[in-house]
Amino acid sequence: MAKGKSKEATKHLLFQKVAMFIDAENIEMSGLKHHEGRTDYKKIVEQVGDREIIRILYYKPVYKDISKEFEFFWANLGGEIRRPSKNADTFLVIDAVTLADKIDVAIIVGGDKDFLPLIWYLKSRGCKTEIWSWPETTSPEVQQAADSYFPLTKDFLVKEDSSTKKTRKKSSSKKR
Repeated sequence: MAKGKSKEATKHLLFQKVAMFIDAENIEMSGLKHHEGRTDYKKIVEQVGDREIIRILYYKPVYKDISKEFEFFWANLGGEIRRPSKNADTFLVIDAVTLADKIDVAIIVGGDKDFLPLIWYLKSRGCKTEIWSWPETTSPEVQQAADSYFPLTKDFLVKEDSSTKKTRKKSSSKKR
């Protein structure tokens, strides 16, 4: 983690308008690969604290499945789902640039180095930038460029009961 960039070291001001831009592929694949679990978006959104969330945008290509249960959950969370035909990063960048003058803080949930120009642009427009991501898959350059970096931990995984874990282990061992 970058020195002085942790969430604890950053004072959040009340009345900040926040938009969250979630690179679903990056976050979900990283959580599964490095922590063997699903990302708990509700916990992530709760970490925004007392700041005003004006948009929560979730980007996942149309060729990747999203369950009806997740769509219902996401709508109840107040979020919007964007389903580009291919690369979701471009849609995320365009939305962030479009919203830059309406927000105080842009939270990018994902650690791709591809977002460096976006971070620079948002900062030039007066937005604070925060990167929230799994440390194992976050570019050090992105951590340094953002105003603050919030590393996701196993606390941000969906807690599953033991019967679900046993079922998943049995089905994955059959695939081998």
